[in-house]
Amino acid sequence: MRNRIMTEKIRVLFIDDDSDFVKAAGVVFDSMGLEVIPASTEAEGLHKLQAQQPDAVVLDLVLENVDEGFSVVRKIRNRLNSDVPVVMLSSLAEITGRSLKPEEHPDYYPVNRFLEKPVSAGTLIRHIRDVLGKGDV
Repeated sequence: MRNRIMTEKIRVLFIDDDSDFVKAAGVVFDSMGLEVIPASTEAEGLHKLQAQQPDAVVLDLVLENVDEGFSVVRKIRNRLNSDVPVVMLSSLAEITGRSLKPEEHPDYYPVNRFLEKPVSAGTLIRHIRDVLGKGDV
């Protein structure tokens, strides 16, 4: 955790316009000792990132536009100069049959982890803990 007492929950900013997914994940996250800070738009997410300084960000690739998540993560890294761990989610492979490979282009896709939807809350938590150095995948 970034500058937090070990007894406090890991705070995760969840930028995703699928409110049902965020709510369902929030229930599981809470039971596993993580707090979800929900945001459904780029503007709301960037505001909450600055205001609440979460330990990690879960970011959906598709928000209002097909690739808006890429814009958001570049703003997090460049404009806000933040090194907060980012786990990006995408359902493009399920929809198009084609998978993105951000690990092949880390400068273009500056995320710590890239996961294809659907993803379970438990799997997502394992990846968040791993990028924070709090557990293994």
